[in-house]
Amino acid sequence: MKYVQPTTKRQTMSISMKSILTTIFICLSMTSIAQESAQYFNSAITKAQSGDMPGAITDFDKCISLDPTYSDAFYWRGVAKAAIGQTTAALADFEKCTSLDPDNAQAYLTAGNLYNQQGNPKAALANLNPAVQLLPSNMEARLNRGKAQTNLGMHEAAIKDYTTVLEADRSNFDAYINRGISYRQMENLDKAIEDFSAAIRVNKMSSEGYINRGIAYRLKGEFENAIADYTQAIVVDPNSSDAFYNRGIAYSKRDQHQDAIRDFSKAISINPDDADSYMNRGIEKVIIGKKDDGCADIVKAANLGLLVAIDERNKFCGF
Repeated sequence: MKYVQPTTKRQTMSISMKSILTTIFICLSMTSIAQESAQYFNSAITKAQSGDMPGAITDFDKCISLDPTYSDAFYWRGVAKAAIGQTTAALADFEKCTSLDPDNAQAYLTAGNLYNQQGNPKAALANLNPAVQLLPSNMEARLNRGKAQTNLGMHEAAIKDYTTVLEADRSNFDAYINRGISYRQMENLDKAIEDFSAAIRVNKMSSEGYINRGIAYRLKGEFENAIADYTQAIVVDPNSSDAFYNRGIAYSKRDQHQDAIRDFSKAISINPDDADSYMNRGIEKVIIGKKDDGCADIVKAANLGLLVAIDERNKFCGF
């Protein structure tokens, strides 16, 4: 029989001590990494607060390389990237943050706002729904979710969010404007006018309220009221191409073609790439007998990418 040497008490203690020392070393290493990661995080925050976004991003990169689960580092790196226009990279960081920390309401909110600004309401809503769920009393989240819903044609849901915002703050200009837009798109023009009027009472020096109310009046066929509102918008902001364009549309509806041409021309002088103004000015010129000039404007609109101008070109110019 083969003799097996029994493990001595001394050997057993030696093995246990080695295991303990290894564990201690690992813990110390982890603590050291965590401390170094936190130092980079704090340094990045300090740089961001001073306006040094590239420096902040560099430190956030180092923080994340040491600790890839540091969700706050992803969030704040996203904020820094968004601040210097790196929107796509910022959104990727916010997504990573929420995957690591599904309860980070601010990351959902910030991402939702960015998607709204990008013109991607579907992605905005996907982020703003959890933001509202996590922050039910946060009116910024509700307002921005309403904007996404308006852009998706979900007007009843949007109106509900805007109303909640206005119940909390009766002086919220954006909520009145956006609820008015939803009402207008639902063809509830009287309700829309009420909201735009309320927005104007909150801020008489914003052209946005006058322009939007003017559009609602025009859709009702109240062209005189519409023109008065567009004119007031121009008084408030003489460089508003939207105000001149919309007043031109209202003048056209009243067969005041020279006035319409004047306003479309002014809109073009403010915004030389305003394809809608080129097309409508061209139509007005054709109507008053200046076909060649009018067709040149309509062709210009088509060249700027306005697809409807191609149809108008065929209709008015025959080519």
